[in-house]
Order: sequence, then C-alpha cells, then structure tokens
Amino acid sequence: MFSLWWGVQKDQDRNPHEALNDFYEAKDRAEDQLMDPLILAGSDVVPLVLAELPNKEMRLRRYAIGFLGNGRHSQALPSLVTILKDESEIYYFRADALAAIYQISPGRAKELAPEYVNGKELLGMVAKDIVAGKNPIYFERTYWDAFWHVHN
Repeated sequence: MFSLWWGVQKDQDRNPHEALNDFYEAKDRAEDQLMDPLILAGSDVVPLVLAELPNKEMRLRRYAIGFLGNGRHSQALPSLVTILKDESEIYYFRADALAAIYQISPGRAKELAPEYVNGKELLGMVAKDIVAGKNPIYFERTYWDAFWHVHN
C-alpha cells in the first residue's frame, strides 16, 4: 500500500516543466497515452500548457487541448474559445477546442456550437452532436488510466 501511495505522491509532486517535456517527448507511449504526463502533473502544468497553446506549431497540440478538456480546467476556456473562433486554425484543432469546451462547460459549448454546424469535417460533426444533445466526447482518460499506463 505504501508503494502505491508513494507513486501517486511522486507524480503529484512532479515538476510541471519536467511533465511538459515528458509530454513533448512522447517516449514509449501509444496515442491514447500521450496526455498522460500532463494528467499526472495535474493543475500545476496547466499554466505552462496555456502559455504554449497559442503556438500553432506546438508539438502534440491536439493532445494538449484534449488534456485541458479532459481535466475540466476552466481557466482554459478563453484560450479554447479563441482557437475555436479563429478561422485560420486547422479545423480539427477548432473541433478539439469545441469538444474540450463541452467537457469543461456543456452550457457554453451549447451556446457556441450552432455557429459551427456547417464547419469543415470534424468541426461540423462535433458541433452537430452538441446541438443534437449528444455527447461529442469519444475519449476520456482518468488519472488512474495514466498512472497505470492503461492502453486501450
């Protein structure tokens, strides 16, 4: 039991910069595990992720957006709305942003979604699901999934 607690505590005490670097390295992780270093670092890494998010060339940006929604990090809403509304953004980043907004604030996503139902490919699909009252989230990851390195 002590070793389990030690492992949890170790991840929670992790330096956020180390977690972000580990995220970028994506070493020995499948796609469904890419956000794990961020999940394990928790809210301490959110300011670093938010600082990187405006960079349209950010490595693994989709997974960073997903992490923010997955963790229900409400401080990310302004950045996610900015990505969603920016027509120069790649459509799937905009779709990911709308899905993350839904995870954080379904009400806010329902306000925004009607404007994007005719959006390109994934963006339109996510918006249509939200407008239809369907959950657009196809993937969520728990702390324990990340901790135990669960691969789906």
